[in-house]
Amino acid sequence: MSVSFAQISSTEDQRPKDTKPTIITLNQNDAISGVEHTSDEKPGDIRITESGVYVVIAAPQIGRTHGTEPRYVDIWLRKNGSDIPHSNVRLVIRTKDSKNVIVNQTMMPFNRDDIINIVMSVEVADEGLGLETIRPQGEPVIPSIIFSMHKIKEYGSLTSD
Repeated sequence: MSVSFAQISSTEDQRPKDTKPTIITLNQNDAISGVEHTSDEKPGDIRITESGVYVVIAAPQIGRTHGTEPRYVDIWLRKNGSDIPHSNVRLVIRTKDSKNVIVNQTMMPFNRDDIINIVMSVEVADEGLGLETIRPQGEPVIPSIIFSMHKIKEYGSLTSD
């Protein structure tokens, strides 16, 4: 089996301006093989180049800039423009000092040329809810999101072993 994997991240804050679903963008290809991602042309698209069963994990760093009421951020996955069923996760952020990473994961078959997107929506648009990069002094940057995927099985061998 050929090795296909990706670890892609973003070092940018991403705070939606409205409550509509927003595709999350990625600007750093940390390690990638057998998967395509370009931060210039379509930074939210991850393209499968080899069909197979993949484990997909999105881990966004959620925060807010202001507000005192508990508010939520939802994160889910899309395949070829359609929401992947049962892929949504929600985090409630209570204050501007609250930060948290939530994990969104799936394991499923993907075909060559399938496009994966990570999507978010926020409960309200005027409190700076969204993905947040943190830059601690003397430490590595904490990306606003880390996306990882790994092919675990060839698509042609989906039968039980």
